[in-house]
Amino acid sequence: MTLAKALVTVLLAAPLPAAAQEISRARIDLNGTLLAGTCTATAVSKNMPAVGVNAFPQTAAGKGGAAASYTDFTINLTACSSVTGATFVFGTDADRHATERDSFRNKGAGGSPYIAIWLRGSCSAGPTYQPAQAVTKTFTTATYSFPLCAQYYKSAGGLVTQGPASTSFIVTITYQ
Repeated sequence: MTLAKALVTVLLAAPLPAAAQEISRARIDLNGTLLAGTCTATAVSKNMPAVGVNAFPQTAAGKGGAAASYTDFTINLTACSSVTGATFVFGTDADRHATERDSFRNKGAGGSPYIAIWLRGSCSAGPTYQPAQAVTKTFTTATYSFPLCAQYYKSAGGLVTQGPASTSFIVTITYQ
């Protein structure tokens, strides 16, 4: 037998220390979620102009907006990092006007029930944005501006009476 073979035989036959024979196991579970980047969104608070009740159709069945009430505003996103776009959801179904389902209800205390707030993409043209509607915009810049326009809108069913006209809703923004 050669010296190397004898040494291997001796080492293999030698008992291991008792501590080395014990085995411990620990389970590790790592869970998480990978999210797109984020932006900082600015809150919007705008005062719409006072408009006379005579600016609206003067019949109960008449419907229409008051051009003098157009109010433009912008949702601004800043400090965007690792973002390729965002989905904006405008309020919930609870924010809908009772009969003008594509408009936001007047939440002004004691306000006319025949006034709704219509939300559009711009004051001169653009799509209507309804309560609970999701709108996706694509961008890769560090800032993004989403221009919008609000207008008072008369619903059918009665005449507009004087009083407050206002609405509020949460815009939920999910980044991509």
